[in-house]
Amino acid sequence: MIHCSELNKDFETKEALFDALRSVHKEIITRKKEQIYKSCEKGSSLTAKPIDPLKLSDSIKNLAIDSDYYYIAVNTTKILDSHKDLHLNGIWNKTVKEQQGKVYLVADHKLELDKTIAKREYIEMFTANIPFALLGKPYEGDTEALIYKIRKDKIINKAAKEWLDSGDAIEASVRMQYVDMMFAANSNKEEDKQFKSNYDKYINEIANKEDFEDEILYFWPIKQAKNKFESSLVLFGSNNTTGLITEETAKEQPEKSTDENQPEKSTEEKANEIIIEVLNKLKTD
Repeated sequence: MIHCSELNKDFETKEALFDALRSVHKEIITRKKEQIYKSCEKGSSLTAKPIDPLKLSDSIKNLAIDSDYYYIAVNTTKILDSHKDLHLNGIWNKTVKEQQGKVYLVADHKLELDKTIAKREYIEMFTANIPFALLGKPYEGDTEALIYKIRKDKIINKAAKEWLDSGDAIEASVRMQYVDMMFAANSNKEEDKQFKSNYDKYINEIANKEDFEDEILYFWPIKQAKNKFESSLVLFGSNNTTGLITEETAKEQPEKSTDENQPEKSTEEKANEIIIEVLNKLKTD
């Protein structure tokens, strides 16, 4: 049996699965784009140790790296998360331009005064291609990271400041909304020609394929997303390829993630309930 989390249903064959998804893929995309996601709910948060400036400067040529700043990776590309969403390179290009100076760094996604870690006027957002190894991850090649650059003396939350300086484990999670995305499926049916093309184009972009025991039959490539309001430091996140980049992080020998501490998928469950309602309605119409 093949379980489809989007439809909360089991299918006996891949063909039956693809037929069901084909009929409602537009509705699923619409619902996904309507949701405000926190990456800590999607199995895609990052280890939030600050990026070591020397290591970062080795990876990002022609960029002045300043040791007076924290460099925190709040999201990365090429990781297939628990919702089967795949962030593609370039996903944050538009939001970096449009949301510059408009996002906070907070704790636990709480937009509250006492949870604020850095004010929006002191956060510079940019993207950079950096090795997964710099984030302490076991995947080959580079990832495009969304990075918050913050002066160390502009961290106004004492507990967060102490944690960042301690080097103790913590993760980063971005609050986001999808803007441009598509459906990819490994189907050979003529009516799925475009989905198959998407699949073939992006399947090898997935850096963490070995984390999945079963064949990846379909997924949702994300071409553009918006960083909404803030990113957070959290105890557990979903894309654990994020965080504060330090020399110690780069030196760590990464091990395969076992996802022992999976957070509840409240956002996904709510979206799936709506999608299932749409599917049932289509069947009765």
